[in-house]
Amino acid sequence: MHLMKQGLFSRALVFGLVALNIGTVALASEDNLILPSQANSNLKLAIQTESGDIDPATLLQVFVGPKNTCCQGKSPMAGSYTVTNNTVIFDPAFDFIMGQRYTVSTRRGDGSNTVTPVLNEFSIESAIEAIKPEVLMVYPSTTALPENTLRFYIHFSTPMKPHLAEKFIRLVDAEGSSDKTAFMTFKQEIWSADRKRLTLLMDPGRIKRGVAQNLTQGPALLEGNNYSIVVDDGWPSASGRQESPMFEKTFSVISPLRKLPDVKLWTVQSPETKTSNPLVIKFDRPFDHQLVQSAIKVLDDAENIIAGTVSIEDNEKTWRFQPKSEWSGASLQLVVDARLEDVAGNNFKDLLDHSVKTELKSYNEIRFSVDLKP
Repeated sequence: MHLMKQGLFSRALVFGLVALNIGTVALASEDNLILPSQANSNLKLAIQTESGDIDPATLLQVFVGPKNTCCQGKSPMAGSYTVTNNTVIFDPAFDFIMGQRYTVSTRRGDGSNTVTPVLNEFSIESAIEAIKPEVLMVYPSTTALPENTLRFYIHFSTPMKPHLAEKFIRLVDAEGSSDKTAFMTFKQEIWSADRKRLTLLMDPGRIKRGVAQNLTQGPALLEGNNYSIVVDDGWPSASGRQESPMFEKTFSVISPLRKLPDVKLWTVQSPETKTSNPLVIKFDRPFDHQLVQSAIKVLDDAENIIAGTVSIEDNEKTWRFQPKSEWSGASLQLVVDARLEDVAGNNFKDLLDHSVKTELKSYNEIRFSVDLKP
């Protein structure tokens, strides 16, 4: 719908609107505007009426955006109007958007012939908006990281505003100096779909020996030194209504991981058959927290995938599988995706920092059997 300068109302974009007999003088009653509380809610406005025809849209209109930029030159939202018991009800054509700010314009009289618009701003708050933004966890979770650590995952309590990582995140050494080139920068930051997990990638050029950045700048992390990942305070949540406090993860650096992962170095704690006790794998090294959650599958004797829940523990060195049902049969098959990476980016097919003459392993998965305890 569109409100003309002369106060005329175009019905072309209003669904089901008809001229209603609600008074030649129809004004909003003070303090009787009921704003929506949910995305699919409507707005209600109590009015004072006399006889005559008037469009309810001249009494109540909704605009997208805050009231300090409303409403000249803007078209109000499309929707349908009904009037029941001296109450104008506006149903928007589309649901309101969580976190979006809206402005309601109503007509109210001052006791004379003067009618002035009154603006009220509102937004639909989702339950998540009540959660204070803060860093909950950083992975790898250990406080002793290999010199060639490739990724960090920063988990927030609530969706965060993107494209601010370079501004708020720093790698700081023990003397307080920030390394401004430690992390890769992308046009599009690497966020989870819910924008609560940010992936930070160390610059591989600083990790790989013999390449330009490694030769000119050296590794971002040096064995024997201490560092901190600092998330400065003030990072706004996705809606911009709250800001996170400062967070710091301090860790020491140990020798780099430069050998391929090998399942023969894993220790498997087999459960008892006809129980629902967990299957546990102890790794020889920490694996990538995100990748390891889906990289190992458990099959029964008939090659069917067994349903269950995976948890990663012990600073990403323990994989625990809780079956949905009791174990049956005498043995299991474990299938490991060969692309599973350790925290240094090494997978079962190739090392991240490898010689140009190194040949990529041809297999895509590793299988091995596990006997269930009687």
